[in-house]
Amino acid sequence: MIKKIGNMPFQVKENIRGGSGKALAVDYLAPQEMAGVLAASRITLEPGASVGEHPHPNTEELYLVLEGSGTGFLDGEAFDVGPGDAWICKAGHTHGLKNGSAGPLAFFAVITQ
Repeated sequence: MIKKIGNMPFQVKENIRGGSGKALAVDYLAPQEMAGVLAASRITLEPGASVGEHPHPNTEELYLVLEGSGTGFLDGEAFDVGPGDAWICKAGHTHGLKNGSAGPLAFFAVITQ
């Protein structure tokens, strides 16, 4: 399976998971396209936008920052993030992300079963 960015639709999302502001998202995988993966997306947060800290009761999620900088959250703990930084929210935990910079913050998110 080959995925070309020019063939994938972008979506504007607002207030992701109770966060604030706008984001541009493209989904690279739909459910069942890859074993064990529920979703894989590139999301670009506008300056000041956030993904609200939210729980993962039964799934796990990886965030990988591609560009920009901001603040990551894991179980209520805040930490600085930048390009190349990643963190995993295991089942039963919470996480989020805020773009506190003047430019865009792009990250790749993968949700697994």
